[in-house]
Amino acid sequence: MTTTIEDREAQPTIYVRTTVPVAELMSAQGAALTAMHAFLSEHGVAPAGAPYVRYHTFGGEETDVEVGVPVAAAVDGAGPLTPGTLPAGPVARLVHMGAHDTLGDSYGRLSAWVTESDREPTGTGWEVYHWIDLAEAPDPASWPAPADWRTDLVQPVSAARRG
Repeated sequence: MTTTIEDREAQPTIYVRTTVPVAELMSAQGAALTAMHAFLSEHGVAPAGAPYVRYHTFGGEETDVEVGVPVAAAVDGAGPLTPGTLPAGPVARLVHMGAHDTLGDSYGRLSAWVTESDREPTGTGWEVYHWIDLAEAPDPASWPAPADWRTDLVQPVSAARRG
């Protein structure tokens, strides 16, 4: 699991953002994925990449979570779906392979790398779930075993400080 720096262009998205009890997080994410697939299908919009999850806050009791998918061009939202953009600029990206019960370790490695690289986080990061394709209806029964999941941890960062 190597951390890399990438310079990204702004990426249009469509997303669902909600605050839910942590115990209901998986259900809320599933509902958001289903709503996004339905929206994309109904409007003839293809996803431009794998879905992502962005935690704006994550407390012991509840979390403010954004579940979204990149699209090729900005689209109008409908219902709980909101158009948005993942930010342009430098990001640190770490690929986590496997189940999410060890994501905390990967986040620790990413954070340490950012600090050691003389950079600072510049905004809310996100997770990209490569095993989910919203061109198809979300069906956890068809997904690979958690040991085979690829999740990118993406953190916007400052440019390296000089000097």
